[in-house]
Amino acid sequence: MKKYLLLFTLAIVVCAALQAQDCLYPELDGKKGEEIRNVLFNKIKDHKVLSYNSVWASVTGADDRNDGSGTIWDMYSDCVFDKWDDKCGSGESEDDCECYNREHSLPKSWWGGDTDVPMYTDLHHLIPTDRLANSQRSAWPLGEVSSVEWTNGSSKLGYGTFGSSGNNMTFEPADEYKGDFARIYFYMATCYKDQDFTAGGKGYKVFINGTANFVNTALNLYLNWHRNDPVSDKEIRRNNAVAKKQGNRNPFVDAPELAEYIWGNKKSVAYSCGTGSAVEDVNAGETVRVKKVIEGGHLYLILPDGTRYTATGMLAK
Repeated sequence: MKKYLLLFTLAIVVCAALQAQDCLYPELDGKKGEEIRNVLFNKIKDHKVLSYNSVWASVTGADDRNDGSGTIWDMYSDCVFDKWDDKCGSGESEDDCECYNREHSLPKSWWGGDTDVPMYTDLHHLIPTDRLANSQRSAWPLGEVSSVEWTNGSSKLGYGTFGSSGNNMTFEPADEYKGDFARIYFYMATCYKDQDFTAGGKGYKVFINGTANFVNTALNLYLNWHRNDPVSDKEIRRNNAVAKKQGNRNPFVDAPELAEYIWGNKKSVAYSCGTGSAVEDVNAGETVRVKKVIEGGHLYLILPDGTRYTATGMLAK
């Protein structure tokens, strides 16, 4: 059993990179492109709608650092915030690391600013962020910056992907979180595929007018982010925590290859469920299979002897 414990540790790291086609979503078998997106839309759209007060990182636990420190992940900065003591409201700030906000990574102005809609409190795209960095981000589209106007050493604001002058700023997160944001946007474009994400602000830079379908510039960029920054243990833990709160999952964290089948280089190929992730057991020098399954809304990894672990490494009872 000891060798399998080591194997499981490795599986957490390499499952995403391998992008194995596990049967997490068997209803997608044989589907292609937009058919896959439609099935996922119907599967995840009817989730529990949370109150705005219940989406603070202090309440959800979705962004806890996995070290028992009571601090949270901030994907806009390198600030370290206590999840209970460092909350603050919206507004501008002149100081780094003063306090953290609840940030809509897909800006609410893009759907018109309505707060009486599920998107407003959807935890999959609500993240805690430094108030100054949040203020700088404003509602600018996420992209890559070539001419920097502001930076906190982690994120950048300036001109790049979405314009080189005037009112055409781009906000660039750190490389280690680019895949996270791409998969958040893939989720939003799927869970709310019937919405208009160009109703205000700069949403038209990312989505085709009147739709939740990506423009080519944004799609190609986010696919590259997705490929270059595979799913992390942090994302898996966050996906599990959000699912526990609102009852739906981000399928692009569970099965990263789905992005390729919907928008990428496999969109004309029928999706086929596989048998598990191939992982090398370094103790035995053998290759074994680690199967991923979703049961009761939770993701489990099953070893060859039938032992189950949660996606964060805990033995499942």
